[in-house]
Amino acid sequence: MGEKSYSRVCVTGGSGFIGSWLVKKLLEKGHTVHTTLRNQGDTSKVDLLKSFPNAENKLVLFQADIYNPTEFEPAITGCEYVFHVATPLLHNTQSSQYKDTAEAAVAGVRIIADACIRSKTVKRLIYTASVMSSSPLTEDGVCFKSCIDETCWTPFDVSFTYANDFTMRITRVNYL
Repeated sequence: MGEKSYSRVCVTGGSGFIGSWLVKKLLEKGHTVHTTLRNQGDTSKVDLLKSFPNAENKLVLFQADIYNPTEFEPAITGCEYVFHVATPLLHNTQSSQYKDTAEAAVAGVRIIADACIRSKTVKRLIYTASVMSSSPLTEDGVCFKSCIDETCWTPFDVSFTYANDFTMRITRVNYL
């Protein structure tokens, strides 16, 4: 029987609801995890991540914000897999180069994908979009569909400049 191989994995947005569970599972399986969080000064989030099994030896924290996507490159460097879970939260149009959260999210994905290519080590990028990418509205925007499935995409002309508890906890996984 061969020796088990463990990977170096990056999880962007590792202190969020989905990201923290992903970090925990990867650490439990023995992988080295590079994870990003918006604010390393937030001790409640940092302490949670550091409390996970194997975190002492296999977890590396990086501060990075989706509104400054180049900050993600150090976390991605040397990784084989990248789970991109980070997403913009509250959008401030006065201090942002992006018109809304959707534009910030798209720009962030492009820059992170480019960082994966430049790394020459990343084998796969897995992107987890926000629930904001799905919409229960009918095509004409007047009524609601009876269920949300893979045909329910938010129209490009709809912009959300806020986040709430519901939108923070529900995500849709898209594999690139």
